[in-house]
Amino acid sequence: MKTRSDGLRKRMAKASVKRRKHRQIFSNAFLKLLRRTCRLLATLAGIPAAGLITAAFYFSSVLPDTYYLEDPTTFALSQYRILEPVSQQENTVQTLVSSTDAESESEKMQGSITGKDTGQTIEYTLMLGGIIPVKTVTAVESEARYVIPSGSVFGLKMLTDGAVIASLSPVETSSGTVCPAELAGLQSGDIILSANGQKINSFDTLTSVISAAGESGQSVEIVYSREDIQKGTTLTPVQTTDGNWLAGMWVRDSSAGIGTITFYDPYSGCFAALGHGVCDADTGVLLPLQWGEVCGATVMGVTRGVTGTPGELQGAFLDGAFSLSTLLGNDGVISSGTVLQNLSCGLIVRADNSLALSGMGNNAQQAMIEVCPSQEVHTGEAKILSTIGGTQPQLFDVQIEKVSFSDEDTSRNMVVRITDPELIAATGGIVQGMSGSPIIQGGRLIGAVTHVFVSDPERGYGIFAETMLDALDDTVQEKKAG
Repeated sequence: MKTRSDGLRKRMAKASVKRRKHRQIFSNAFLKLLRRTCRLLATLAGIPAAGLITAAFYFSSVLPDTYYLEDPTTFALSQYRILEPVSQQENTVQTLVSSTDAESESEKMQGSITGKDTGQTIEYTLMLGGIIPVKTVTAVESEARYVIPSGSVFGLKMLTDGAVIASLSPVETSSGTVCPAELAGLQSGDIILSANGQKINSFDTLTSVISAAGESGQSVEIVYSREDIQKGTTLTPVQTTDGNWLAGMWVRDSSAGIGTITFYDPYSGCFAALGHGVCDADTGVLLPLQWGEVCGATVMGVTRGVTGTPGELQGAFLDGAFSLSTLLGNDGVISSGTVLQNLSCGLIVRADNSLALSGMGNNAQQAMIEVCPSQEVHTGEAKILSTIGGTQPQLFDVQIEKVSFSDEDTSRNMVVRITDPELIAATGGIVQGMSGSPIIQGGRLIGAVTHVFVSDPERGYGIFAETMLDALDDTVQEKKAG
């Protein structure tokens, strides 16, 4: 027989079970919340550390290992003030010495030309926030270099060393379509160096070798270059329905156009131009130089750039002399020039009637400005010197929006935005033919315009002037050694 006390005990037992369940549920929920809170706090605590480590890796990869300064004891990174240089050690480099003042000045000038170190070197450890070591760099004492900025347009005529394959194209034969070049393993961008032992310097030479081989029922032994690696293959010409013997490829053997001179170096009698190499329009391959010359040019008109379509300077070659800069007058006139190198950072040209430093007039000497070390280039206001009509360069306002010290693509070290209303009204921004226009900041030459953003013609890329000057120095030394 059930009693009252039995019912009470059962109810109390049920209540106890419920309380235990509620406590378990609360405990589980609390533990889950606690775990989430701990994970969140750990994540938040790790963000600064992860950010600092990421920044350290970034700066280590993009910053150069060596900096050239007039006074290495004052080394600082104006672009990245979060990095604190801490001096490690100081060395003395052999200084050029001579017995007379004249000889001393001559050697000093030669050292400036070749980029030789002229004094002390100091190693610095770059500290992120004064705490994390990023990398060790070397500050080297070096003479300041002075050049004449130009902005003048010039005409270029250039022949390639070999024939660049622009594209492959099937050939219609009596038995169907076939592409002998493709069957031989050739690709767009390959540079044909020789055919059946004959050096290829033109489209006509290649065509004659292919025709002769086809008519005699022979194949053609092709030697070509791909990404600077020399290779060989065998090509069998085919006969078209109209009787011609073809290989199924279009090649380019020359280039012509106008561009802009960046600066003239009176020490060597050479100038640098374009800020980027002369490349095949279809493949982007740097055209190998066999021969090239420059002459004067004038801007006849401008096709304005719009979003999606880059503009272009419309120019004409001149037979007469042209001036390196409007500042020079008769002191800076040259009649023509010989292209020494076609490099990824631009053309290096020897002026045929170059100006010796000692023979320069006052106007030319006053026009010389310092080449700014790349590490001192910074964002902010600047100007470009460019010709958009006739032969007279003009100064236009621009803004340096970004500076990159990466060596991956030296022609894109800066992002430049055109801010000058006159230039925007005339051209829409940066147009083809303006490549090489010198960029001047704080009275020093910092670089040259190289490319335009197709999506935004008011913006484009620029290269450091220091990079172009180094290339000019190397070219001069190679030609002397050769």
